[in-house]
This record gives sequence, C-alpha cells and structure tokens, in this order.
Amino acid sequence: MAKVDLATIPLFIDLTKKELNFVNTFLIAKTYNQDEKIFKKNTTRDKIIIITSGLAALQVDIKEEDTIAIFKPYNTLGEMALVQANSKHQYDLIVDSPQLDVLELSVYNWYTIIKKHPEIGDKIYKNIASIMHDRLTHANNKLATLFATGKIIGEYKSVDNVAEHVLDVILKIIPSAKALFMSYYTNTKKIHIRYSQGYQKIRSNIYFNKKQDPLLAKIIDNPQTIILNKNEWPQEYKRLPYACQTLIVSPVHVQKKVLGFIVLGDKLNKHDFSYNNLILLEAITSQIVPAIQHINLEALESAQSELKKVYIDY
Repeated sequence: MAKVDLATIPLFIDLTKKELNFVNTFLIAKTYNQDEKIFKKNTTRDKIIIITSGLAALQVDIKEEDTIAIFKPYNTLGEMALVQANSKHQYDLIVDSPQLDVLELSVYNWYTIIKKHPEIGDKIYKNIASIMHDRLTHANNKLATLFATGKIIGEYKSVDNVAEHVLDVILKIIPSAKALFMSYYTNTKKIHIRYSQGYQKIRSNIYFNKKQDPLLAKIIDNPQTIILNKNEWPQEYKRLPYACQTLIVSPVHVQKKVLGFIVLGDKLNKHDFSYNNLILLEAITSQIVPAIQHINLEALESAQSELKKVYIDY
C-alpha cells in the first residue's frame, strides 16, 4: 500500500502535524479484492474508510443491482458512523477495481480520539459537514436534472423539442463545450442529428448512414455508454466530425434496440468525463426512452389516421 499524506485528505484538513500523527495511530490499513463488499446494506455502521487506491461502487438493488456512484482515492465513506450511533448502511459498497486499498477508522477508535482530544473531533466533524454538503449538492444536481428531464419529456410532443431542452438541462450539470442529440432508425440504418450545440461543422436536422460512423455503429451493435479521452482515440475514430479532446456517448435504447444517442464533448473544466457522468447520462437516457416511443407511436397513429381519412373515408 502506497504511503498517504493525511494532510491531503479532505477529512483531515486543518489538522496540525501533531494532530495528524495522533490520528494516524488509530488508522488501520486494509486491502480488499475485486467485487468484495466493504459495506453491506442493513448492517450497522461501525467504521469509516478512506480510499487510498482503487475504486469502490455504491450499489442499489431495486429490480436488479445497479451502480449509482463511483468513489476514488481520497474519498471518505461511511461518515454517518461517526455522527449517528448504530445507524444502518442504506446500500452495498463493493470493490470496483482489481484491488482497493483503504485506511479504516473504527467507531471505537473514534470515541477514543474525541475523548482524549475533543478539539480534533471538532475539526473532523466540521470537515464531515463540508464533505456531506458537497455530496448532497452533487446528489441534488442529479435529482434536479432527472426531475427537469422528466418534466420536459412530459410536456413536449416533438423529439426535436425534447432533444434541445434535455441537452440544455444536461449541460447545466455537466458543462461541456459541445453536445449532440441524435435519433437512429433501424429500418433505414440512418442517424438523424436532431440538435447540435458547439459544433461549427455539424448542423441540426441532417442525416447520415450508420456505416459512415464506426463508433456509433459499434454502440448500435452493443448498446453501452462509451467514454473516450484524448490519449485513447482509435485511429478510425479520429476523423469523425464530432471528435474532440474528451467525449462521452450514451445510447438511448430499449434492451438491444438503439433509438438515439446523447453526445457530450470537451468538459469546460478541462477534466475527462467521469464514471459518475456516465451514470447520470444513462439515468437520463432511460427516462427519455418512453417519451420517444410515445412520440413515435403518436406519429404512427396520426399517419394511419390520415391514410384512413384520405384513402378510406373519402
């Protein structure tokens, strides 16, 4: 396990070197393996963990297990164990990398710390409040996005309107320089750019064939969200008109049937797209599916009605 500078961990901000050394005597280094559960739903919270290397996934089990957040080095998890005695874990936390290294602080050791040095406890409680605030802000942003998306798809009867307004909402939460919303028609194998933002050479309301785009063709054949960063672009993708420094493409799909795509390019903060961005986009695309199906069904029924009126009732 790599040596960690405790002063760089958000949980221990503002602690003096002497205080950090004292806290360090109560931290236990531990290693977990791929898919091992660190926290189990409905078990008592008895420790917090600080990730030093690797990734951990928070999972919810409704109809099937689904990852709702990914945590990385220097993230602290399980803070409520220090705040609310005998509280229960609400979700499973599992290892999402070949190995996960953590520092653990048990509730028992925590009470020893605050008994001997209550001023350390006050500082850490303050840092926990700051961490929880940031996490709640992130969660609220997700909820606001999903709520706004749900409201939009309930109000609009046009895919073009849905496309424009859904992208506007997404870009408020994941600020990006470029964005596309595309439809895909399985019968003609054509891709329709419904809405384009930030791309000078890509206009809205144009069509092209699936075979012209190896990246989208790959996603159509195997629907899953793809993140591409500047050092990972395969040669055959570099000529695509929407290629940029960093890209995320999420299919709008029902099982294996792709109905469209949401594309974001170049985050404004210059960072790569993250797995948590992926989770949010996939949640949004799953909301969009019923709306697009409903709009398409209404269009089909309208067309059938017109045919009947013109060719039968006449």
